[in-house]
Parts: sequence; structure tokens; C-alpha cells
Amino acid sequence: MRLKSIFLLVVIFSVTAVSPVMAQLKKVRFSVSAASIAEVPFRIANLKGFYRDEGLDVEMIFIRGAVGMQALLGGSVDYTSASGSTIAAAVRGIPVKLVFIASAKPQFDLIAQPQIRSVADLKGKQVGISSRGGAIDLLTQLIVQKNGLVPNKDVVSLVIGGQEDTVLALRAGRIAAALLTPPRPLILQREGFNRIAYSGDYMPSYPSGGIGVTDEKIKTSPGDVLAFVKGSVRGLQYARQNRPEAMKILAGYFSIKDQTLTEEFFDLYLSRLPTDGSADEAWMKGAIEFTQKSLGSTGKEIPTSQVFDFSFVQKALR
Repeated sequence: MRLKSIFLLVVIFSVTAVSPVMAQLKKVRFSVSAASIAEVPFRIANLKGFYRDEGLDVEMIFIRGAVGMQALLGGSVDYTSASGSTIAAAVRGIPVKLVFIASAKPQFDLIAQPQIRSVADLKGKQVGISSRGGAIDLLTQLIVQKNGLVPNKDVVSLVIGGQEDTVLALRAGRIAAALLTPPRPLILQREGFNRIAYSGDYMPSYPSGGIGVTDEKIKTSPGDVLAFVKGSVRGLQYARQNRPEAMKILAGYFSIKDQTLTEEFFDLYLSRLPTDGSADEAWMKGAIEFTQKSLGSTGKEIPTSQVFDFSFVQKALR
């Protein structure tokens, strides 16, 4: 009887000791556009417990770029990784900010059918995009324009959906080309598809993935925003400093079993990482100017403070 009483006390103590810790974890809903290379720091942070260290229980929800922005503004999610949509919304005067970037350069490669050798060959054909007004849409239009073609006239954009749906559409011949994030371009090139452009050659100061948040949340819950950014910064740093483990996480996230492909993919990923999750003034101005041109709203100078707030990254680093 005495042993049973002692055992019961131990159980009660254990429950009361653990419950407050569990109760302190704040639920966070984070929309991500797809399983892409830009989401790797967030994936690492979640798997390694960096968000839990900051008192957060992060749920990653797959929502397409522009739709993710709508979910953010509607309060369905707390943050979005749709950096292109966040910048575009802020440029239009919507009260949102990009507070962290997961990649300093666009990650997208323009992959085309085997018979298509250049962007010029896309004339009269359809290209796949994830949504209207998102980063993929804007970057596709820029690449088409820079090669002397008129978007939605010479080349028609067709909304397909996420990255996996786009790959299926490309393999089925429904579209002639699409912007895709690694490792998909590497895999498709092995199948005979052609890489006809890299988006970073057309717009170097533009992110793929990040953390978009409303001005209201920054104002009312700055501690929560800082905690989420801190965990994400740690995920970014871990990728740089722990190659074997980061490669293993990367391979698992994308179900890659080929070691050579994993190494090639990881080296590509490292080459496009930002230094710390933030960017300088010139980079921010470049991203804003590109977005203004894409939206047809050139002429008005927009301060970088209307679109970006990297103060949380600086605090996280300190």
C-alpha cells in the first residue's frame, strides 16, 4: 500500500512539473507556400526544437503564396513565408512587414520541356504559376519581358498550384515551362528537361521565403514575433554550421535517397543563403523597385521601413 502511495505521489509530481511547461508553449500557425528550399530553416528549427526553446509550438500549414497573404490578413495564420506576396502587399499600402528572409536570392529556376532551348522558344506557349500576384508570377513576367516577350500575350500564365502540382503538369505536357525550386530542377534535368533561366540572374535582390507578419501583431505582440524570428535565425545558422545533420534533414524533407543529389542540392542551397536573415538598404530598395514595376506603380518612392523590419533579426543575433 505504501509503495502504491509513493508511486502515486511520483506520478502526480511528474504531471504537475511538466504541465506548466507544456502550457507555456504558444500555438503558432505559419503558412508556407510549398515544400521548398526556402522553408529549410523553418523545418530545421522545428525539428531541432529551436521554436520550443522560445516557448512556441509551430504548426506549418501549406497555403499558396497570394492565398497565404489573405490568410494572414484574415487572421487564419500568424505568419506567412510568402515573401513576394508580403512585399507586394506592403508596397500597395497594406499594413504588413517582411521581418526575416530565408534566402537572399530567388531560388527559382525556369525549367522547360526538352524541345525548348531558350526563353524565346516560349512564345505562343503556356507557363505554370502558383497564383496571381505571387513571387513566381512576378518573376516569370520579368524573365519573359527581359527576353523580348509580352507577358500574358506572347506567353500565357496558367495557375497550376503548388510546386508538386506544377512538376506533374510539366511532365504531363500541360505547360511548356515553370519556375521551380530545388531539388526539382536538378531532378527534372536528369530526366531531360532544360534549365533555360535562373531567376537570380534577372532579380538578384529578391527573397524566396521569409517571415511576413501584420503591423498589428508587431505592435501588440513584439515578444512573440521576436521569439519566432529567433528560432528561425537559429535554423539558418544550424544549416551553415552542421553540414552532415543539415543534409540529413534536407534529404528527409524532400525524400531524396541519392547521396550525390543531396550533396549537389545542399551546396546549391548554401550558395543562396543570406548572411543572417536580413538585408541591407540597397537590397531592400531593389526589391521594392522590382515589385513596383511588376505592379505598374512606378514613380512613387516608398521607404524601406514601409515594407521591411529587420530589427527583430538584429535583436535575435544580439
